[in-house]
Amino acid sequence: MNPLLKLAASPRKHALVANFVAFVGDEQSERLIARYAEENNVAFPFVATGNIDDAIEHLKKMPRSPSHLIVDVSGAAMPLSDLDRLAAVCEPSVSVIVIGERNDVGLFRSLLELGVHDYLVKPLTPELLRRAVNVHRDAAPVRQPRMGKVIGVTGTRGGAGVTTVATSLAYHLATVAHRRVALVDLNLYGGTMNTRLGLKSNNGLVDLLRDADRLDPKLVERSLVEHSSRLFVLSAELPYGETVQLQDGALAGVLERLKPHFHYVLLDIPSQGHPLAQAALPETQVLYLLADATVHSAREVLRLSRRADGLDRPPATSILLNAAHATSGGRLKAADFAIAIGRRVLTEIPFDGSLPVAAENLGQPINAGKSRFHDAVVSLAASLTGQQSAAPKGWTKKWRSKGAR
Repeated sequence: MNPLLKLAASPRKHALVANFVAFVGDEQSERLIARYAEENNVAFPFVATGNIDDAIEHLKKMPRSPSHLIVDVSGAAMPLSDLDRLAAVCEPSVSVIVIGERNDVGLFRSLLELGVHDYLVKPLTPELLRRAVNVHRDAAPVRQPRMGKVIGVTGTRGGAGVTTVATSLAYHLATVAHRRVALVDLNLYGGTMNTRLGLKSNNGLVDLLRDADRLDPKLVERSLVEHSSRLFVLSAELPYGETVQLQDGALAGVLERLKPHFHYVLLDIPSQGHPLAQAALPETQVLYLLADATVHSAREVLRLSRRADGLDRPPATSILLNAAHATSGGRLKAADFAIAIGRRVLTEIPFDGSLPVAAENLGQPINAGKSRFHDAVVSLAASLTGQQSAAPKGWTKKWRSKGAR
């Protein structure tokens, strides 16, 4: 935390529920922004002196990101790297305004292309600030809306551990990586996702799919089951034998409503014979194929990979090799499996005894410190968020319409 951080008065009453947040590097800018918020009757504003590090720490504590966020990059040696870290804790729908001291057209264009709403050069004026905050009401935006990334997890056979991996990955991303995550269980007749998180199920997914052509934010919010302020589940539990007729594009419409409000939308995709599986695959940007080390799984990986690669917008497909059950032998070696499918195995998930079953019965995610399964999930999350990369990935994969990290 920046030791120079100064909050006007003692901790402000609405600091963690503010819809308008600003961290700026000088008192003059702070006073001007605070005055703007007061004159425009902004509900629950929070304006403070601080830098991007202070903004990041504050956002981590907020249950929801604000609608508007103003940050100051004055004096920052690597502003794009700093903004890259900020993007990781902001919901995709946040309108970010950056202020600085460099009157640089190249920087301005780069920031707009990377997803920033606007860039203002100091000294700020009331009119300049008003136009930047309200431009989305008066004219078309100069950038594409920032959207969350759709992650699909599917298996080569039943019992491969798809739901366990998807739930554990989502839990880690939400609680440790501070991302906002929506888990979508596409099994309309009651998957185990809610059970694994200790939640009651509803028919929220079916309700949204039936009304996909007239969705509104309140209906979407009511359909989600909240696990925490950063993790939500969308599922269904139809009675066996009941059928539902879905419009073409219904699932795509639901996902379009979710993506602006979540960093990740994780889909638990059933077997490919399921109609929602057919609809889900073209919507994914990252696809994890969960297999076990058998000849049958190798064949299914090849079939599913061909299906994914043949889409108009093929997802980035990775293979996860999961030892979901104990075995005394007979499985293929990981190296032989990789040769058979002609692809690298991204992550091997070892068998972890009775821990996954015990965690499901208790309604608790697998997050034990000595769990080998948990260690594999941590590695998978790191590869997804880019934490293992040596150089920053940039905002192009975070704050643009093609995905949010």
